[in-house]
Amino acid sequence: MAPIALLQGTRQVILYAVGSLPNNEHDLSRRLLMTTKPHLTFRHPNAVYDASFSPDGKLLASASLDNTAKIWDLESGEERLTLRGHGDGVCTVEFLPDGKKLVTASLDKSLRIWDVATGVVMATMSGHQQYVECMAASPDGRLLASGGYDNVVRVWDAATSAQKFVLTGHSDAVYCVAFSADNKLLASGSYDQSLLLWDAASGAQLGPVTGHNGTVEGIAFAPSGDRFATASGDGKIRIGTSTSRVVIAELVGHRNFAKCVAYSSDGKLIASGGRDGEVLLWSTKTLEHVTKIEAHSNSVYSVEFSPDSTHLASASFDRTIKVWELGKLLD
Repeated sequence: MAPIALLQGTRQVILYAVGSLPNNEHDLSRRLLMTTKPHLTFRHPNAVYDASFSPDGKLLASASLDNTAKIWDLESGEERLTLRGHGDGVCTVEFLPDGKKLVTASLDKSLRIWDVATGVVMATMSGHQQYVECMAASPDGRLLASGGYDNVVRVWDAATSAQKFVLTGHSDAVYCVAFSADNKLLASGSYDQSLLLWDAASGAQLGPVTGHNGTVEGIAFAPSGDRFATASGDGKIRIGTSTSRVVIAELVGHRNFAKCVAYSSDGKLIASGGRDGEVLLWSTKTLEHVTKIEAHSNSVYSVEFSPDSTHLASASFDRTIKVWELGKLLD
């Protein structure tokens, strides 16, 4: 299937509607159909580092180097809120599971929790000594983890905003963090080319994952089981298991840096984005390349599937977010 190029106008966020996945996956790599009818266009005045769907799929939040996060209503197509207060670029944004709170992390070294309905700051978490580069919430919403250029991972109690642990083990900046679907594990990846696994409840290090030969730029756990995927500075997407703590497969497709990775909530697809501006889709069953989207004119910093696995959002340094129609997979 030929790559599909969508509208590339400056500072745009484009939304597309998506079909459903089939029960029969035997030929997934050949049967993904895509359409490109734009539904909504949004705008940020600077590079976009992250995008996140609300748990009900009705809202989209975005984080930008313009020092703001925005919340968009996907039903009306209107901007609902612009969240101002950070003193530097906002690098990560994520809804908590109840959908009522939004967490942001910023290059100003802080995290903030916002009321989604009012845009009021409910809590500010400070402690990092350098830029905060990444943040993740546990699936149950009880914990937050953040990492950055002070080379540590900090774990926070989401209810009280109190710091629980400071996890040391990386020798350089922490680029990505993620919790496992069962809330038991925390993973962190670093510029030092290491991927570390931690016990989320105690903060104990469980050990490194072997097999990376480049900076670990992004990580995502599968929605079930012990697998995870990483995006690496050598352009490869790697599949590993938390049980064995080893890489079991390498997916090659990006032309240079792979920056981000995500699993669909139904577990059938992996999406990855890279410095090449492309978004790649992979089958989790066959680990084969499904399709390539010529998505952006600059690095793709974030990819995320909607909760029902029917939309895919990509956020880029080219100041755009695009939400793609994946189409229907045929039997």
